[in-house]
Amino acid sequence: MAFSSHIGTEIVGIVNVAPATVEDNLELELLSPDERSALVNHTGIRYRRVADKQTDIHQLFKRSIEELSSQLNWDLASVDVLVVVTQSPQMLIPSISNRLQGDLNFGPQTIAFDINSGCSGFVYGLNTVYSMLASVIGGSKKAILCCGDLSTHLIDENDKSVKPIFSDGVSAIAIEKKENDLEISSYFNLETFGSGQKAIEMLPGETMKLNGIDVFGYSIKHVPQNISRLLEIAEKTIDFPDAFVLHQANLLINDSIRKKLGVEAAKFHYSLTEYGNTASASIPFTLGLNYKKIERKSGWILLSGFGVGFSVASALVRFNPKVCSEVYDF
Repeated sequence: MAFSSHIGTEIVGIVNVAPATVEDNLELELLSPDERSALVNHTGIRYRRVADKQTDIHQLFKRSIEELSSQLNWDLASVDVLVVVTQSPQMLIPSISNRLQGDLNFGPQTIAFDINSGCSGFVYGLNTVYSMLASVIGGSKKAILCCGDLSTHLIDENDKSVKPIFSDGVSAIAIEKKENDLEISSYFNLETFGSGQKAIEMLPGETMKLNGIDVFGYSIKHVPQNISRLLEIAEKTIDFPDAFVLHQANLLINDSIRKKLGVEAAKFHYSLTEYGNTASASIPFTLGLNYKKIERKSGWILLSGFGVGFSVASALVRFNPKVCSEVYDF
């Protein structure tokens, strides 16, 4: 396990972007009518967003950054760090972050790189950015983290186990370190269980494969333990967070984790029905859709991403962003 904490760094804005095309699992010809109903009830996923094959994820990230910087009135030329988390770049070289830095108004001092990570990628990326801002000398102490995938570009259209689950979408997250804030603002617990590497995999020249039984087993075993250890190291109880926002794997997995932790249903939030599994963007999507519904007491929320790898990453963070949007169509 890898625990860390950070001082004075917080999420100040979230913008989510998804393709405008919507597919309805209750109309999915790949499945029989009975299979469709059973799948929606089991997974909680009815609608999915699907990008056409000509869509470049770089364009969705660009749109999300433009909207985010406009709403926050940020000058991109002053941003210190730009990190992109994705598993579906259309180009391997150069990185998406380099392309975005060149296409938008970032300055030459902006650190820009990509991270190849899936459903735990938002929390891994968040910890990476928080750590980097802590070491920046001078500068604005501002960063942008981009997360998301065009997962439908990675799957076999006839695979019943993956097509009804995955959805396309991206998020841009603004993060800022306030130098006069000397209070702890976050705790992280990052773990890896490589024995589960075959639960979700994509070999060269093939499409993504998912072993549902393994994904369920690893999730139910490791995610509650990861969250419990995080709260223990932070010296907080299970009742402390105002909300629990987990990667949107499926309803059965997430509700099983909730019950194992002993958290009341009202504190668990979802975007599954409207947007399905949007990989590393699923936590920001869920925050955008539910932020106004969260009853604020402590001012802290619990985030947990888990999946391909098999990796698990949870964070307890102070959360009071200036901007937390729902979803913009692209």
